[in-house]
Amino acid sequence: MIRTDGQYFAATIKALKLDVDQEKDAKRNAENIVRKVIEAYERHIAPGHVGVEAKGIPAGFSPSSNARALTGLVYGRIQSGKTRAMIASTAMAFDNGFRIVVVLTSNINDLVTQTHFDFASGLPNVMVYTKDDELDGEISNAKLYLQAGDGRMLIVCSKGGPSLKNVTAFLRKVDAKLYPAIIFDDEGDQASLDTNTKKRSLSLVAVAPSSINKLIQEKLRTLVPCHIYVSVTGTPQAVLLQSAESTNRPSFITLLPPGESYIGGKYFFGSDEPEENSHHLIRIVERDEKDKLSAPHTPIPKGLRRAILFFLLSSAALIKKNGGAPAHGKGYSFLCHPSLKNDEQSVARERINDFLGAVTATLLKVPGSDEQVWNELREEYENLKITLGEKALPLEELSKTIVAYLRTRKILVINARTKRQGIAYGPELNFLIGGNTLGRGIAIRDLLVTYYIRDSKISQIDTMHQHARMFGYRKDTLSFTRLFIPRHLYYRFRDIHQSDEDLREYIDQHKDTPETFPIEFTFDLRTTRPGVLDVNTTDTLQPGKQVFPNYVITPQDARSYSKIEQQLSVHFGSSGPSMESKGKLGAKISVTQATDLLKPIKTKSENTWRDKTIRAVIERVASEFGNQVILKFRGAKRVVGEKGFISTGTLSGQEYEDAKKEAIPTLWIMAVETADGSFSGKGKRFMYPTFVIPNKLPKLLMFNRG
Repeated sequence: MIRTDGQYFAATIKALKLDVDQEKDAKRNAENIVRKVIEAYERHIAPGHVGVEAKGIPAGFSPSSNARALTGLVYGRIQSGKTRAMIASTAMAFDNGFRIVVVLTSNINDLVTQTHFDFASGLPNVMVYTKDDELDGEISNAKLYLQAGDGRMLIVCSKGGPSLKNVTAFLRKVDAKLYPAIIFDDEGDQASLDTNTKKRSLSLVAVAPSSINKLIQEKLRTLVPCHIYVSVTGTPQAVLLQSAESTNRPSFITLLPPGESYIGGKYFFGSDEPEENSHHLIRIVERDEKDKLSAPHTPIPKGLRRAILFFLLSSAALIKKNGGAPAHGKGYSFLCHPSLKNDEQSVARERINDFLGAVTATLLKVPGSDEQVWNELREEYENLKITLGEKALPLEELSKTIVAYLRTRKILVINARTKRQGIAYGPELNFLIGGNTLGRGIAIRDLLVTYYIRDSKISQIDTMHQHARMFGYRKDTLSFTRLFIPRHLYYRFRDIHQSDEDLREYIDQHKDTPETFPIEFTFDLRTTRPGVLDVNTTDTLQPGKQVFPNYVITPQDARSYSKIEQQLSVHFGSSGPSMESKGKLGAKISVTQATDLLKPIKTKSENTWRDKTIRAVIERVASEFGNQVILKFRGAKRVVGEKGFISTGTLSGQEYEDAKKEAIPTLWIMAVETADGSFSGKGKRFMYPTFVIPNKLPKLLMFNRG
């Protein structure tokens, strides 16, 4: 049981000034998160410390649970209100006996500033510390209110070395170990993970964790031993692919549903082809726009020209509709995502500035005007009318509004070079140009047009998905919105969207956290940055691959052997030559029947086949083929080495080739006897499985084998 109507939560809802639907969403999300947090705390630390009847940590108490068990994941959507969910969850956690919450946020200045403001304004009656370099002056006050005043304390800390050291020192001095705590790791797949993981998995000598990971896992977390650590992200691929031993791998997961007015991937990338987009949001540009944009002495790329003109028209239409620029003071925004290179972003700024000059001259009908601009403006006006219909004002009226507001437009390059403490938006028209700094976490209010041409030979799912700044609560401006993008990048975003949807569905179907998370990708994508993954525990399933155990137990438990034999007889008749003859022909079975067959089979396999994860792998692959599998059976004799080692699978060449050509996956079960030369002797019986992925699998799957 948890308290959902306490004083801290009520004060936060009032401070956030939410409407009825938003309040309902905030309460639902906070309840889901806090309930999972309290369940994990009571299961792995102790009952009674937190919850409705919270009594706090008794004197002398020392927890014994490992950090892995205390780690959770909140899996939201890009720009779906994860920060608001953390604020609401923090308030509800305070009502349920948690005394300290630490929020780890990006070390990007713009995002730190944004997160600091959001938490400081959303949590009344709480000690909120957002300047880690000023904490020394707050030690006595914080300690007093924690000890004597039943106070609640929140600290926002950027994931940089100096900030983490300041915060850990402060927590030590205020005796934070005495209080139940939560650590929210905002964008938990970024910066927090150990970037030396791959190096360590390939090295014969010890390799220390990367510095930020070490500060979080070995310093911060040990200072608040009675805590739950919650990673919060919309791109959890790197987190879910961590090895079973990693303290970043979650032991519980909460899916964070968005509110009703959320505009996400299905609106932009829900159709196979961009021309099929039901909301008319996608505008395809030429593949070579990036090269043209980077060449300053060539004409400005056609797609960029049209994207800018559409933005001017759509923002003018909204200004007329609403009687002025947005009241929040950050205006309407155009986002240009050309490259991660600062120099190329600077070139883009110059070219946008020059074109805006030509647009202004054309609309004012002064020297420097360009008839082509007028023609293209008319064409973009017709495109705007596709979604506005009869509500579209006359072009002449919109043109006058554009001229009036262009004089105060702002062009902002947002990257590490600017060192800006928050984006300095203008109140009306903003042209944002950026790379990585605009690729994660930053919420852009009233973003109307995105021009996305950033490209690479192989894109990472999590990195590229975070670039989807066009997602968010934008239903009111949807008909004024467009994405200008090359066709091949549209397909990448489409595949990423489908991968994300399938992963969410998989997690939702497995209410108890599964042993593994098969994450799909295509040949021009990779799941995440390789440096944070253990190469010894991650595998990739690809079309045509066969999966089999490389270590078996001989002889197999007689009851298990008999149970499998009985299940096979249901499909192929009683044992003997007839059973094997029918078994070679095969029978179509459900994925549930297939995984039930495997339950009695225990191996000591150390390759892709792992007893704990293979059933999840088969379920995930079979889900691409109507949840059906072809079952085949025959006998075999094999030489089995020391400790049950089998060097290769048992399928013959033709059997393997035939299985790859099937329309659905194939599960072979062989009744094997050890042959002469086997380490355990001749005649030991065991059932041996092999799973073959058909060539028709339309994607690849990466998973951690536990």
